[in-house]
Formats: sequence, C-alpha cells, structure tokens
Amino acid sequence: MKALKNNAIIQAMFIGGLTGLAGVLLFIFILQLPAKEQQAETVPTVQTTEAAEEQKVQQQYFVLQHGVFSNFDSAAQFLATYPTLNKAAVVKVDEQFFVWSRLDTEKVEAALTTIPSAFYKKITVTSSCPKNAELQLPITLKDTKMLMVQQAETIDEQLVPNDWIELATEVSKLSTNPNIVRLHMFINYYERLDCLKVTF
Repeated sequence: MKALKNNAIIQAMFIGGLTGLAGVLLFIFILQLPAKEQQAETVPTVQTTEAAEEQKVQQQYFVLQHGVFSNFDSAAQFLATYPTLNKAAVVKVDEQFFVWSRLDTEKVEAALTTIPSAFYKKITVTSSCPKNAELQLPITLKDTKMLMVQQAETIDEQLVPNDWIELATEVSKLSTNPNIVRLHMFINYYERLDCLKVTF
C-alpha cells in the first residue's frame, strides 16, 4: 500500500514536472512571436519609406509679372488691352492666373519698362519627374544655348525631352529673345507634366 502511494507521488511529481516544463516552453514561444511579427512588419515599412523618396531638381528664376487674376478670361482680357504684351502668356499656378512675359535667370531692369505695372517675381521651379531629361528641366532651361535653334546640332538629344528641338523651333518663330523662349518652353512642359511645379 505504501509502495502504491509512493508510486502515485512519483507519477504526480513527474506529470507536474512535465506540465511545468511545457508551460515554460509555451511561455518562451509566446514571447518570441511578437518579436518576429514586429520584425516582419518593420522590413516593408523601411522599403516603403525608401520607395517614397523621390528625386527632385529645383532652380530659382525671375518671371516678369503684369497681373494676377482669379480666372483665365479676366487674364486674357487684360492681355488684349496691352498690344506690347503680345508675347506674354497666362499661367495657372494653384488657383490663380498670372500674366508673365519673360522667364529670366536674373532681374533685367530694362524689361520693367514694358508696362508701368510690371515687376519681377521670384519663383522656384521644381521637377520630380521619373524621366531624367524631364527631371533636369529646371537646370536645362537655364542654359541659353539649349534654347537657341541655331545651335540645335550641338544639343545632346539624350539630355532633353524628345520634342525639345521641335518645340524650340516653333517658339523661336514667336521671339528670338532667350528669356521669352525660355518662358514658353517652360509653360509648355509645365502644363503637360504634373511632376513639374512652381512655388513662390
């Protein structure tokens, strides 16, 4: 009888020990799960952040501004009253319409005589375009040689958008002044490319 009692105690101790060991192992396993899940979640987050980082190229310019309007029609009517602004353009930035006649790399005092209300406005042109030629537009537009049709043969076509030379040829019919050509070249790409932005 005493032997049976001792056996029961030993069995109980053995089973208790196994249960305790199983409990400890289960506890350790549970502790490891959050760490693995957290690590698994961290990797995609880092990749997403890196993917979200986009290249940007920006340059400062000075536009010769003649007015700002709340709608296109008002801006067009203003242009019609000034024959000297026949080479100017209406540009929409955010929800406003600006009348600009030149895009200069620096202020040119002589240009201010076009009409009395003209003044220079500093702008920043920023490109985040995926194609390299379009990404570099803020820099390319600063190079006067790239705007001159007469020097088209010297332009490396890999450095400019596909229609650059064709567009420059058309714009040069409007004016040979590089600052006017620059303005219309810029507007053409600005209106087509969402990745090209203007800030003040």
